[in-house]
Amino acid sequence: MRILQFIYDLGSGGAEKFIVTLSNELAEQGHDVILLQLLDDRSTAGNFNRQFLSDKVKYINGGLSKGFSLSKVRHICKLVKNEKPDVVHGHLNVMPYVWPLVLSNKNKIRFVHTLHNLAQYTAGSRFQKPINRFLYSHKYIQPVTISGLCHDSYHRFYSLQNDIHIDNGTAEVETSPRFEEVSEEIRKLKRTRDTKVFIHVGRFNPQKNQKLLIESFNNIKKENADAILLIIGRDFDTEGGKHLKEIAHPDIHFLGEKNNVGDYLLNSDFFSLSSTYEGLPISILEAFSAGVTPVCTPVGGIPDVITDGVNGYLSEDCTLENYTNAMRRAIDNPISSEEMIRIFEEGYSMKKCADKYLSVYKSETK
Repeated sequence: MRILQFIYDLGSGGAEKFIVTLSNELAEQGHDVILLQLLDDRSTAGNFNRQFLSDKVKYINGGLSKGFSLSKVRHICKLVKNEKPDVVHGHLNVMPYVWPLVLSNKNKIRFVHTLHNLAQYTAGSRFQKPINRFLYSHKYIQPVTISGLCHDSYHRFYSLQNDIHIDNGTAEVETSPRFEEVSEEIRKLKRTRDTKVFIHVGRFNPQKNQKLLIESFNNIKKENADAILLIIGRDFDTEGGKHLKEIAHPDIHFLGEKNNVGDYLLNSDFFSLSSTYEGLPISILEAFSAGVTPVCTPVGGIPDVITDGVNGYLSEDCTLENYTNAMRRAIDNPISSEEMIRIFEEGYSMKKCADKYLSVYKSETK
């Protein structure tokens, strides 16, 4: 099949990592895959995940500036038509850029849209909701949700029952040539040989609720927990990010953005995510594949993949008291790396995820 994947940019987010990994897997299986990034790729921050794209995937720079306009729609529609795809698969809120093609669809292209979050967060401006609903309900576009909660939100928001639920998948975390260097870096940060390593991956963002994470870790340090926290991600040089650095315990280390996150995961014990809402984070699945135990808030699709005390730890809610308690329980009752890896291989590999998408691609078009 000739499959065109497209997204606004290839920044360091989970959906951006997902589209690259999915494209790589589909190309590895022998399909003709094109990845279209709408935003001009000269933006470094918006191009982070491109470095992980396989040479087997054709990459196209859409060249757009920020902001929506009819001229940009015409430009993207022309780019897509020129590729003559069998399938056009959009991620996040990008489908308005191909609406004219969706409505005309003379070539019987299969249009698929993955909603990587709760439905109300993937509809853009108010005028978009009724158009989305029309296109979804008449099967011009096949919607895909990524977790049980996202699936339920789609039903509530659009009053429709026609989405396909496909859990996210990801590639197994691998080491880079810098693995030993990272191992030594972390060894020097540890207080003792037995120091537990927590890791958080994500740029500074209110959604990620890093204030809760830092205050909770500060609490367990007051109790003399033998642990350090590594924070990997950008934008902690902003006003809000600087404030978090000021209140952080000395055993919290802000490492900036990294292109070898796998090396850090494979040297960690616990993966911390304190978000206020999520879809189904790719970062949790990567933690599974690395044998690292997640410690998370019970939001979005997270409870769909984590059973408390079995393959991770969930706080009762997003309060400081309960997230601190989840960290304590993780330290006191660690889950074996072998069990985490087994769970990943059975349910969340990209191979299995890509096979499910291929079934959607091959289903009948309108």
